Amino acid sequence: MRALKLIAGATARRRIAEGGLTPDLVRMVIGASGGPKWLALLELDKKIFGEWLPAAPQQIDFVGSSIGAWRLANAAHPEPAKMIERFIELYFEFKASDIKTAKDLTRYSYAFLDRLYGSEDAGRIVNNANRNLNIVAVRSRGIPEGAKWREGAAILASASVNAVDRQYLSKFFDRVVFHTGKGVPCPGSWTDFRRTDVKLEPAALIDALMASGSIPFVADPIIDIAGAPKGVYRDGGVIDYHFDIPWALEDGIVLYPHFYSHIVPGWFDKNNTSRRAKGATWDNLLMLAPSDEYVASLPSGKIPERKNFTDMTDEDRLVYWRKVIGESERLADEFSECLADPSLLMDTLEMAPQ
Repeated sequence: MRALKLIAGATARRRIAEGGLTPDLVRMVIGASGGPKWLALLELDKKIFGEWLPAAPQQIDFVGSSIGAWRLANAAHPEPAKMIERFIELYFEFKASDIKTAKDLTRYSYAFLDRLYGSEDAGRIVNNANRNLNIVAVRSRGIPEGAKWREGAAILASASVNAVDRQYLSKFFDRVVFHTGKGVPCPGSWTDFRRTDVKLEPAALIDALMASGSIPFVADPIIDIAGAPKGVYRDGGVIDYHFDIPWALEDGIVLYPHFYSHIVPGWFDKNNTSRRAKGATWDNLLMLAPSDEYVASLPSGKIPERKNFTDMTDEDRLVYWRKVIGESERLADEFSECLADPSLLMDTLEMAPQ
């Protein structure tokens, strides 16, 4: 049983076959929404961001929403290995038993990010010329500050109309991308929704990350972020849960370390398998994902999820998470094996859905 699946679009596979899978082939990295699901990839993240990718001298665009943006913010730091270790240390200090309300969670999350980055590390991330961090959030349309009942009604209505047609989400939300580089990557590729691009300054990094991970009904929205249009900001996964975007690259590939082997467009599409991405979205993409057999072998036969915070005691949750993280070393080991053996790499590559 192989623990790691490597799934490549046609162009990505050709480019890997021609030049090998090396750090300088990577032009973009994607980070998906998904709460603690990312823990199933932790050792793979350490391998990619802490050891392998730092050797790449070129600028790489990091694009993430919600926890994906938080993961990639650490990767965008000039010392990514240090930041990943610090992040997981603080992440494991969280006690769900101390959180009673959305305001409690928002207050705790701000304190978490202040401890993690502070002013110095925020500046090192935002000013890292070789890593263009793109934090994706949504801005609610027509919802004033403080109108919680109105926001709640709009979110429920947006879920209903999304079931009919995903494009109806544009009546309720705009996509906002906070970028640290000169601009967003592949600007012509993500035109399916209105998009506002905001040049990110160090002082606004924490607000942007908070907005990107502000899950409706779970955390408070973030109001009025410096440098961005005034308004109510929410989790970027509402529109870009896994990023169903046909990234157009002239060369190189999009690397996607993902906890699933499929791509769900938006948060409201999680249970709609007919909307899973195929074709052009995958063309330049190499996805690294745990296999179904590997997931079945984990404790409880699944990867971590947000319900762990409510369905487990803090003690049981951390024991379970540590076991999953330990198992993720298998993913990192198999990735290393593929890097060392081009024949094994090409034999392992699966074709992306067409």
